[in-house]
Amino acid sequence: MKSPGDEPRILPMVPPRGLLESILDEVCAERRGRGLPTCTVTLDVADRHVLQVDPPTIRDVLRALLARALENAQQADAKSDGPAVHEVVVTSIEHADSIEIEIADSGPVSAPAAVIADSKLQGLLDIIGGKLTAASCPEGGSALTVRLPHRRLRRLAA
Repeated sequence: MKSPGDEPRILPMVPPRGLLESILDEVCAERRGRGLPTCTVTLDVADRHVLQVDPPTIRDVLRALLARALENAQQADAKSDGPAVHEVVVTSIEHADSIEIEIADSGPVSAPAAVIADSKLQGLLDIIGGKLTAASCPEGGSALTVRLPHRRLRRLAA
């Protein structure tokens, strides 16, 4: 006899752009509510990209990464040739077997390795089969890239 946990689970197709817009609205509203300034956010994520993942899990992952990037960007120092730039840029690129979402900030070069070592975040990534990489940006700040597997929708002709 099968138990309820043995049943196949159908994961919905999640468009990351809409999800990111929703998370940004929430995080920026929370920051304003705490009296913290917000920064410029550029969202360059294609509408056609979709992920087949557990929605609450991917929401938690992207929320943690966006909140960290906004916090880091707010710590940007003024450059000698002008005012400080407080910016977060979110981009996506599709590969044959995955979609990468990069969240880059203009803040000080931080310790992105600490984000990768975050056990709660790693646990969430393990659930959805994602991988996280981090890099320091040449212009300053950090870039965190989450690579998420996806399955392209295919129609089989009869």
